Amino acid sequence: MNTWRPFTLARYGVYAAAAVAVISVWLGTRAGMPLDYLLLRSVFFFVIITALGFGAEAVLLTAPPPPPAAAAPAPTPEPHAESLELE
Repeated sequence: MNTWRPFTLARYGVYAAAAVAVISVWLGTRAGMPLDYLLLRSVFFFVIITALGFGAEAVLLTAPPPPPAAAAPAPTPEPHAESLELE
């Protein structure tokens, strides 16, 4: 089981997607691209990175828990030498 709160990875994925979208627009304006193309490109990056964040969250939540540690076998009592009868 993981110890993360629910939607932690997805939340940070949305934050990263917003940051990448803003950086994409900023770099595009510096390169002289038209604003409508920049907005389209930033929305594309936002959707793709957000989907990756939610997908990673789903993989972590649906992964099977690790198997429990195997218990050590109980020691078997060994017969004492005095209790053996000689024939």
